[in-house]
Amino acid sequence: MEIKITREYNYSDVYLVPNECIVNSRSECDTSITFGGRKFDIPIVPANMPSVIDEETCEYLCSKNIFYSMHRFGIDVCSFINRMHSQGYIASISIGVNEESYAQLKEIKESKLTPEYILIDIAYGFAPKMERMLKTAREMFPNSFIWAGNVTTAEGVDALTRWGADAAKLFIGPGAACSTKVFTGVSRPCISTILECASMTKIPLVPDGGVREIGDFAKAICASGCASMVMAGNILSGFDENAGNVIEMSGKKVKEYYGNASPFVVDKDNKNKHKHIEGKKIYIDYKGPMDPFLKHVKESLQSSISYAGGTTLDALAKCRIVAIN
Repeated sequence: MEIKITREYNYSDVYLVPNECIVNSRSECDTSITFGGRKFDIPIVPANMPSVIDEETCEYLCSKNIFYSMHRFGIDVCSFINRMHSQGYIASISIGVNEESYAQLKEIKESKLTPEYILIDIAYGFAPKMERMLKTAREMFPNSFIWAGNVTTAEGVDALTRWGADAAKLFIGPGAACSTKVFTGVSRPCISTILECASMTKIPLVPDGGVREIGDFAKAICASGCASMVMAGNILSGFDENAGNVIEMSGKKVKEYYGNASPFVVDKDNKNKHKHIEGKKIYIDYKGPMDPFLKHVKESLQSSISYAGGTTLDALAKCRIVAIN
């Protein structure tokens, strides 16, 4: 049997080549993005993980006009939708593919509620269970924006599209708290994944994880060929507005951070759901309020746009990507 080995690239392996600047100041550049028919201030979304986001985080993000997706663990989903709608905010929920998720959709439908966004979120979405859930969710909620993942190939994105997804969430294993690549040997570099998937689809892509530096947001958007959302966990956690409490370890303030497939995620009955573990807990530095960081992200993206030679996020698609390793 012949085994082919292909060189692929991660965020840290590449940089963007600038074009002629056409603005006098980066403040002239617009970082807004339209996703699911609604415009948001910046193209980032915190990971839908219990160690990153809770109800208060969702409200905070909505107040800043930043997209979110609530996690799917231990949530009274109808109460959550009502809570967000009562404040004039969008309801953006996550579900899985097992029977409890079908029961949740039925409960939402019977309560005459409609979440604006539904994320069907499992470790690997190129699978029969995803097909069944996507088709069911699409039939029950034809007016909701339904996105799904994760997948890591063009074939996977094509399948999600055929099954009814409005957008595809990408990647397996790049997250700081993910152990999938360690335990299974399965993963794929971020930039190469985005490039392949973007070349074969017209639906929005949401790269999920692997962001270590703010500049990685611009790299992901450039590789996608369009202004897609970028999901991140570690870099968007540890703030006052994130889920979890600040704790002290060895005289240092930290917050817990763990993956969705870790033994620390529990269901609504406070029971652990995972028999096979592909996530771990780490401690990240406490970072204070999130506002200054979001301002930093926006201004950095404005600079990226100015280097790309445009005034909107679409300009990033005009940059060449060069490998440095």
